[in-house]
Amino acid sequence: MNPINVEVVIPTLTALSFECKACSLVTHQLKVHGEYIQDCNDDYPKEWKEENAKLFDCIKYLKEIYKHRIHFRIIDAQSPVGLWKQIIHRPSKLPAFIINKKDICVGWEMDRLELLIDERIKEDLNFTK
Repeated sequence: MNPINVEVVIPTLTALSFECKACSLVTHQLKVHGEYIQDCNDDYPKEWKEENAKLFDCIKYLKEIYKHRIHFRIIDAQSPVGLWKQIIHRPSKLPAFIINKKDICVGWEMDRLELLIDERIKEDLNFTK
């Protein structure tokens, strides 16, 4: 059985997980790396920080339920790929959960998201029989 692919399109906090390589060389040398990352994080809107925290909780919850049957890919809504996904799938709001490049669940409707994932798992099981 192939894992169910869930792409999540959401504005991400890039300073939390990525950093400019040139900047990191300088900030590490000056020993201000932690302060630099914290300053970057402080500049993001409170709503974005809350949404990202909610997303991490959501992924953790779904990983506990579906274990090896689910694979997540986080896509920054402001990246070229994120913009392309928004053009193709036309979500009415973010986050947008795209399941196996077919179904879409927008917002935090966890019951609907779980239902769509369950349907894809059942479809995959029926296909393999």
